[in-house]
Amino acid sequence: MEHYKFTVEKMTCDGCAAKVKAAAEAVGGVQNVVVDRKKKLLTLEASDDPSSQVIESVSATGYPTQVKTGVLKKLFGA
Repeated sequence: MEHYKFTVEKMTCDGCAAKVKAAAEAVGGVQNVVVDRKKKLLTLEASDDPSSQVIESVSATGYPTQVKTGVLKKLFGA
């Protein structure tokens, strides 16, 4: 299993976070979904890269989503 992280915009309450979590969990192969609305972060595990499906599913609920990037670039210049 690989870990994947996404930023999610417009989450303002626990209800928003619940909708985001449900949308991510609806994607086949996704497990261990955790949503942190304060950090605007969605993390999950999957054996195959679910990024495009997760982005589509969560964004369709009204919460713009993208793959979280930047951390590795800052640390390693990747």
